[in-house]
Amino acid sequence: MPVQVESRHALRPQVAPSAALELMWVLHNAKADHVLEGRFSSLEPVRVKLGPALKSFWADDVRGFTEMVVLAQRSGSLRELDIDAFFVGLDRAARSSAATPSLLSESPAERVAIERRLNLLRSDPGIRAGYSELLERVWSAVKAEWETTGRHAVVATAREWQRRLEQGVSYMELLQRRRLWPSRPELDELAESDAAEGRLVLSPGWFYGDIHVVELDGMMYAGRGVRPKGDEEGCRHTASHVSTSLKTFADPTRLAILLWLAHQPASVTEIARHFKLSQPTVSAHVQLLREAGVLEEKSEGRSAKLSANEESLRRVFSGAQDELLEHFA
Repeated sequence: MPVQVESRHALRPQVAPSAALELMWVLHNAKADHVLEGRFSSLEPVRVKLGPALKSFWADDVRGFTEMVVLAQRSGSLRELDIDAFFVGLDRAARSSAATPSLLSESPAERVAIERRLNLLRSDPGIRAGYSELLERVWSAVKAEWETTGRHAVVATAREWQRRLEQGVSYMELLQRRRLWPSRPELDELAESDAAEGRLVLSPGWFYGDIHVVELDGMMYAGRGVRPKGDEEGCRHTASHVSTSLKTFADPTRLAILLWLAHQPASVTEIARHFKLSQPTVSAHVQLLREAGVLEEKSEGRSAKLSANEESLRRVFSGAQDELLEHFA
């Protein structure tokens, strides 16, 4: 049964914790390339043990598991607080031939990857079985923390959010944001429109990061992590996160490749020829830029052309700036 506090006002944002979204965030964090510290330190054993399996399962350079949100929506378990509802409906949802939702919160490359994942899950029983088994292993690793601490925290926060909404507090104040996502003004516009029409769902999360936003065919789900952290711990977390986000741009050769790709698309072979580097060296640089989310890739015949993604580059630096400036507020 979902723990959801309905608003008396039809157009007020809804508040609904989600076990499926909690699992999606655990998967996201467990795929990190860095040690999980601070408020995410409890997930470090999961990252060490299951991170390699999570990275190799899709092997498409997209870190998140947003297809999980689509599957939860299809199975009707997206607003459920018990993960059993998600796993019970997972196979049926994965076999569904329903159209992929709009996912306007994701980049074009991410939408392509998510649709590919959903197609593979629908067509391949082996992939479905492996996917379900891997997700169950991940959830088993965090179940005790969720049941003893996380679940109670998000239920209490959901009730508090509902009470504050009824008092006239804005959803942005509850999310503790001035804007939903740096350099993505369209998300703020979508959220405003959805909130006005009663299609905004707020979800506090125990395993979430600082902000969570996903759009599904006109419904927007937004939330933030509610795990408490001390000032010193928060500073360490910010320092670690920002340095990890920006380290991709610390290498002069890698940055030169990025700037060159801002002016003209090129293949790995063309990059290697232009910079007089070996293909393995270029591939290593390109992989790090892909992981940072600042490259776009388009197939042209038998090769793939890479180009710099200006929007994503702005998002990386604006996000780092906002995260740093929060400590000066």
